[in-house]
Amino acid sequence: MYSGVYILFSYILLQVNCGRSGVKIINSVIAKEDEYPFIVRLERRILITFNNRILAENNVHICTCTALSRSLLLTAGHCLKSVGFIKNLTNSLAVQPVVRYGAGGSKLAKVMSVIHHPSFYDPEPKIQSNIGLVRTQLIGLNQFAKLSELDMIGVGNRVIALAGYRAIKKSVRTEMGRVYKASQLQVLRLVVMPHDNQIVSGHPMKCTPVYCLPTSTTCDGDSGGPLLHFTGVMGISTTSLEYIKGCSELNKTQSIGMGEIIALTKPHMKWINDNIKRDDQMPV
Repeated sequence: MYSGVYILFSYILLQVNCGRSGVKIINSVIAKEDEYPFIVRLERRILITFNNRILAENNVHICTCTALSRSLLLTAGHCLKSVGFIKNLTNSLAVQPVVRYGAGGSKLAKVMSVIHHPSFYDPEPKIQSNIGLVRTQLIGLNQFAKLSELDMIGVGNRVIALAGYRAIKKSVRTEMGRVYKASQLQVLRLVVMPHDNQIVSGHPMKCTPVYCLPTSTTCDGDSGGPLLHFTGVMGISTTSLEYIKGCSELNKTQSIGMGEIIALTKPHMKWINDNIKRDDQMPV
């Protein structure tokens, strides 16, 4: 009898959203150079040319991505909406989506296509299956990310990390000999609270003002980055790290609900792995 009452009580708690997983920010740091080589930038590259010479270049940051293989990257599903494939607007003006990677963001790979999750649905502000893949030219890295099968219950009360590149408004380059200086990778160190009854309500984006880049539909640019555990990538950030930090500042005594800021990889593991296998079998 008592066991039946306990099961019923537990079910009621779940139905009223008590005991959901939450996170609290411990600190924010800048990653060391090449600490996470598999975390790369998805950008829109705008080129002005004359007689096949590049006169000016503008790079607009869209989202952070995680390289899973030589040609497949993981990011938030909403980031794919900002990837356009217009190549030549005029004889001298070209726009192309690219991925920037390598030391200091010195290397580029063209984006070939994007893959939305079959269950991706965007009835804002609640987006379902907010996870997607970017297919690129072959990328040469000394380390690719692996996926973790853990969920938030498996890392309760432990520290994990959420990473992302901040968007930069001024990335225009007119001197081709000058080294491109990319934005730095910021890392939020979080502690997971798997049975938290003090989770903040509402979406973190409501906690702080929204600042958009004038040529990008994605704000603020650092969503799409990985949730990192030592076993691998557990999830993808679905909102800006700046919003998460701002929300944490406004709610110092409360934690942030995981569902509002993270799309976990575990429920999407088969779909991701199937695409990696399919891509590996394609001719180079």
